[in-house]
Amino acid sequence: MPGASKSEEEDDLEVKDADALDDEDDLDDEDEEGEGEDVPATAAGKASAQRLIDLMVEKKALALHAAKPGKDLIEAVARAIEWPGPIAQRANKLSNAIVDSEDVDELFCDDDTLVELLKRW
Repeated sequence: MPGASKSEEEDDLEVKDADALDDEDDLDDEDEEGEGEDVPATAAGKASAQRLIDLMVEKKALALHAAKPGKDLIEAVARAIEWPGPIAQRANKLSNAIVDSEDVDELFCDDDTLVELLKRW
């Protein structure tokens, strides 16, 4: 901006950056709303989710409140695994599905680790 001081320009840029971030958040919200939450996971997806959860528990990457995961956790993990989006977003969905479950005591890995796990899954 001609005639504006450097700090005014920086403030304006910060506001524009914040607005851009807000717009991106709005897009994320729209994506999450329309991602087929009503579509149930396939039987193969549920079996895969069960194996993944069992592996994570065995490797101490996941702690459950009970000895076995509930059907809601298996369903949520299966949906995350079967979601057709980019792997980083799938890992984020997987992480959210796990930590949002009442069956889960603690998740001991981050999204980057889940990305690597999903690449091999």
